Amino acid sequence: MGTPTKSSVAEDVEVVRRILAHIDAGTTDEGDAWREPVENYLDQGRFSRELEMLRRFPSVYAPSAAIPHAGDHIERVSFGVPLFAVRGHDGRARVFRNACRHRGFALVEGHGCAHALVCRYHGWTYRLDGTVSHVPHADAFPDLDVAGRGLVEVDSRETDGLIVIGPVLDCPTDSQRMRADAAMASLTEGSPWRDKLLPAERLVYVESTARPMNWKVLVEQFLEGYHIRSTHKTTFYPIQYDDLNVIEAFGPNTRITFPYKNIERLRDRPESAWTIGRRVTFVYHLFPNVMLATFPDQVLVVTIEPVDIDHSTVTIYAMTTPAVAEVISTAPGETAGARGLLAVGALEDNEMSEGVQRGLRAGANTFLEFGTHESAIGHFHATLDERLECSR
Repeated sequence: MGTPTKSSVAEDVEVVRRILAHIDAGTTDEGDAWREPVENYLDQGRFSRELEMLRRFPSVYAPSAAIPHAGDHIERVSFGVPLFAVRGHDGRARVFRNACRHRGFALVEGHGCAHALVCRYHGWTYRLDGTVSHVPHADAFPDLDVAGRGLVEVDSRETDGLIVIGPVLDCPTDSQRMRADAAMASLTEGSPWRDKLLPAERLVYVESTARPMNWKVLVEQFLEGYHIRSTHKTTFYPIQYDDLNVIEAFGPNTRITFPYKNIERLRDRPESAWTIGRRVTFVYHLFPNVMLATFPDQVLVVTIEPVDIDHSTVTIYAMTTPAVAEVISTAPGETAGARGLLAVGALEDNEMSEGVQRGLRAGANTFLEFGTHESAIGHFHATLDERLECSR
């Protein structure tokens, strides 16, 4: 666990004040406008540079709730590199490159729980800390250095409900290592999201889906509320405000607050009695490719994995509190409506992103226009450009 510190985002009461002021004034948070060249979504050279740069920086790998017990393990490709995370008997979460040290077979598939990690190809076996415990017919490998043939670990830290990995590609210069260290600090100082994520300690489901769009198009769909009325006419718009957000940047990361209309009920209550949990959705963009989104009764951690210029893999980890998990297991109908609403809303967002991806190739635009109400997207692209420039 991280040491509690003062959060770099506003307290809940201040967020409510800002939202109510925007409602009264018919305004929203504003920032800098941004124009992103269409070529940056479609150029293979640019994508290759992005992927190399992303491999030289830390990123969120998975929520801690995905592997709560010793032996629990999950696998996921991170920026093209197959990895898996496992919780050891000592309680520590470790991340390894997903390859047996014998013939390179992918050791872990999907998610599960095991007392040891056994390669399905030839039976080489590893302890949960990655050390070799058994080699069938070991006499056939007279020069085998057992101590040196353990699984290859990736630097990682677990804090405030997230497992964060270090670079999966070596940083060749001191300046790059310093930038990577600063990026790691921005992902492991969890005060902005600590109290929102940690109560949701039960994993409800994991879903991984291939999407036919560039990873940046997918990131963008999370970062503005300008589309609520037109995209979510019968889902989110009846309960949320169109084009009304509180936007807070903290380092390379951003938090966007999407208020529900029931926040108006707080007007007649003293500030000491204000509660925000069921009155807003917080979306934390943890740069570069992870979203942490809070909803009534569940929290989602969404990873957006670049595959190529036209495809990405989206993995969703859905978590909730132990109390709600009990309700889901005993009376699933109690929360089915809310889960269904989120599912339909996600389909609507993905339909829009697929349309953007198709439109990128229409030749109509040389750049995409992001207005002052979409400033979190500009912050994302500016940070990406900065890191690309520093990685040259």
